[in-house]
Amino acid sequence: MAAEPMNLTASLEDYLEAIFRLAQAHRVVRVRDIAKAVGVTPPSATGAIRQLKQRGLVSHEKYEDVLLTAEGELVASEVHARHEELRSFFEEVLLLTGEMAEAEACALEHSISELTLSRLRRFVASIRGCGDGQPGCVLAFRETVDQETDEAARLSGRAEGH
Repeated sequence: MAAEPMNLTASLEDYLEAIFRLAQAHRVVRVRDIAKAVGVTPPSATGAIRQLKQRGLVSHEKYEDVLLTAEGELVASEVHARHEELRSFFEEVLLLTGEMAEAEACALEHSISELTLSRLRRFVASIRGCGDGQPGCVLAFRETVDQETDEAARLSGRAEGH
């Protein structure tokens, strides 16, 4: 089950993702490392970390390492996954440069709807399943979306009938 969005700003999501990435790469995550990763000053990073701590997403005491809580790790991993799926789509399917794919993913990861992300995942799976140059890849994607829409309509009709 997906974590609640918690009404996090794009900026706070960026901090969570930076902490998540730093924790994967290093044993400890320090405020100065977070600030550098996000491109802000350490005092700005400290303010954001304070907000994340108030929301129960990180634990941090002055002069100590920053740690994601279990809930913070769940939210951060979902933000990171959205980012990577978008980056991969832009780079592998739309054939954007790595730099442009990264910039586009950063811009869109905070605002993409669950429905759009779900469709993007299905589209990429359909394309990857077709093989190089094989016709019908887009048609296969369209069929999966139609099936999903039909199933949702059937379920909605059942719910209304009760």
